[in-house]
Amino acid sequence: MPRRRVLNPLTELSAAALLVVLVLVVNTWQFSLAVLVVAVMPGVLLSGKPRQIALAIAVTAGPLLVSSFLLHGLFFPEGTTVLAEWGPARVTAEGLQFAALTGLRLAVFTGVLLTAALTVSIPELVSTLTHRGWNRRLVFVVGSAVGLLPHVAERARQITRAQQARGLVVGGSIPSRVRGLLMVSVPLVTGLLIDAAERTQLLEARGFSSPGPRTSYLPDTDTAGQRTARWLMAAGVLAFGCAWYAVGAGR
Repeated sequence: MPRRRVLNPLTELSAAALLVVLVLVVNTWQFSLAVLVVAVMPGVLLSGKPRQIALAIAVTAGPLLVSSFLLHGLFFPEGTTVLAEWGPARVTAEGLQFAALTGLRLAVFTGVLLTAALTVSIPELVSTLTHRGWNRRLVFVVGSAVGLLPHVAERARQITRAQQARGLVVGGSIPSRVRGLLMVSVPLVTGLLIDAAERTQLLEARGFSSPGPRTSYLPDTDTAGQRTARWLMAAGVLAFGCAWYAVGAGR
């Protein structure tokens, strides 16, 4: 069941982005692991759709994790502790450590951002940005970008089921998998482009580009306390980042 909303979508997205910045600033496996265990995993479990988010994380981060371990684990130029060697490929302890750190940070990034993107209320987010007086084009871009991922996932599932009903085999050998991927990706991309063109025409027909103030039919769920909290969080992350780099430079 959908989770009970407590914070405004703008506050949730701001917190997710600032958490990613913190992981980049600290850049240690201990902190990344702590964020993954304390923030990402509970967030996925309490999101109301843990399976969908876990699948999106696996599809997004899985190939990148494999390529990171292959690239850094076998061809890490700074590696000195050689564990195994096959011609030009060398498995080094330093390469595996770097690949593990990179993979852990990647898992945190995808977990935080995908959880926020797949659970945020798009109408409420657009309403909040409209009430805040943001540029209408920027509001449309932000709302479309955040809402694109679940729309693409749902469209891909529909196309896959339709192609399977026509006899498409998505498993089996590698050529069969590649053919199945093409049979799904081609109509998916084509459909998204057609949707974008139709949406542009509908927006222009309804005066999207016309000047004048904009009105949202949804109430503003943002509060002064949350706006203050967002500024304090941003200032706190900025101060922490400056202090972290200053301490590191002084060592």
